[in-house]
Amino acid sequence: MLKYVVSLLCALFVFGAVFATEDAESLLAPEPDYTKTETVQGKITSDYLKKGGGKVSIEYTPAYDEARFKYSCPTPLFEQSTAMLAIKESVEAFVKERGYYFYTYLKPDDTYYDGIADTVIYTSHIKLLN
Repeated sequence: MLKYVVSLLCALFVFGAVFATEDAESLLAPEPDYTKTETVQGKITSDYLKKGGGKVSIEYTPAYDEARFKYSCPTPLFEQSTAMLAIKESVEAFVKERGYYFYTYLKPDDTYYDGIADTVIYTSHIKLLN
């Protein structure tokens, strides 16, 4: 019986020493904001799409592995096919850069015409998958 008590005390001592080596600062540090949205400029590589006059911005939410790709250009230059191809190029570059393997669309794309600024914003909502 004494052997069991001594071995239990030794095991508690070892486990206590292992858990005591954790950094006190890491335990007291505030938790990161997981709902933070990161805004990144999208990459358009083909010359044909660069001539379209549009640009892609990405709103990335890492906590949910979701991204919103926004293609914007002046209204007279807008073509939906160009917007779709520009977003597709940006998605493929972003997926490789962030270490994802697949992606899927969450909902149909949105097209917003801003009459005051004379621009069009074409938006795709994408779920990034590992």
